Amino acid sequence: MTATPTAPPVEPPPVVVDPRTLAPYFPPTTGVSWDTIAGARLGYDVAALTAALDWAGTQRSTAVVVLWRGRIVVERYWSGWTPAKDSIIASASKSVLSAIAGELARSGRLALDSAATRYLGAGWSRSPGTESRITVRHLMGMMSGLNDSLQTVVQPGTRFYYNNPAYYQLFGVVQAASGESINALSRRVLFDRIGMVGSTWLPNVDTGELGWILSSTARDMARFGLLALNRGRWNGVPILADSAWFTASWRATPPDNGGYGLLWWLNGSSSYRIPGPYLLPTQPGALIPSAPSDLVAALGKGDKKIYVVPSLELVVVRHGEDADASGGNPLAVSTFDEQWWRKLKLAFRY
Repeated sequence: MTATPTAPPVEPPPVVVDPRTLAPYFPPTTGVSWDTIAGARLGYDVAALTAALDWAGTQRSTAVVVLWRGRIVVERYWSGWTPAKDSIIASASKSVLSAIAGELARSGRLALDSAATRYLGAGWSRSPGTESRITVRHLMGMMSGLNDSLQTVVQPGTRFYYNNPAYYQLFGVVQAASGESINALSRRVLFDRIGMVGSTWLPNVDTGELGWILSSTARDMARFGLLALNRGRWNGVPILADSAWFTASWRATPPDNGGYGLLWWLNGSSSYRIPGPYLLPTQPGALIPSAPSDLVAALGKGDKKIYVVPSLELVVVRHGEDADASGGNPLAVSTFDEQWWRKLKLAFRY
């Protein structure tokens, strides 16, 4: 009797998980593994996203990383760069220092509304008439009232001026408050705890004042952006225990610049001021009109970018040199921001 052939078992269809049910993801703090998710699963226009990245690649970019809830959506490198390659991120470093200062403030070791002289001693500026009234908050909000020679131009707290020599004084402030070097402090409270193993502060005297500038990989920039997206928590652990710090630092601080907080750039205002002389006029509109209104950003010279968008659960990082679209070498905000977000907007469909 001939046996009847048995049909092969039918494989069940693959289970498609609704991405909205996925919990936030945090990459391990050691090793190179990092979960990914396809843009198509998130409803992104994949062709538009590819076009946006291709365009970024023509703009002297060396790395782009896009995260959604911590998972890598896209990661691209150019000019021989790899995930392990690091380079300075210029003034995007400022937002990292903001987070570290926030942790010292939470622990009671740093008082933002105390005079900077409490930590630096008298004579740190060339402005004896106002020095004792310049607070740590004034330095963090770029409203010290000083010029690049640390001389008084306007009264502290009254005007925005993107002043790197004054900003550099904050390194002396946090080191005095903590009793640690900036690298030891950063590794203890932040870098080691979220896996920023490719980041180091390097001494910098480009302004004539001793300061520090961060060298990071694109993935480390993304890790920091992910921490900010989660208001200082990493996989449920409070790294920066005061989650309200990000809310405070993402609130407009200078009285004449709705686009700046405590060492963070803000997009949701009706006007803003860019780096430049005190007499520069206020610009109407949002910082990056095509970007979501809740976008906040760490921005650095040479178009180093860490964009954080809470409403879309996104972190977008760009490393590289000053983009051709910028038309120069701006200190922070540039025309590249708007031109790229016009393309990214098509991809993310917001």
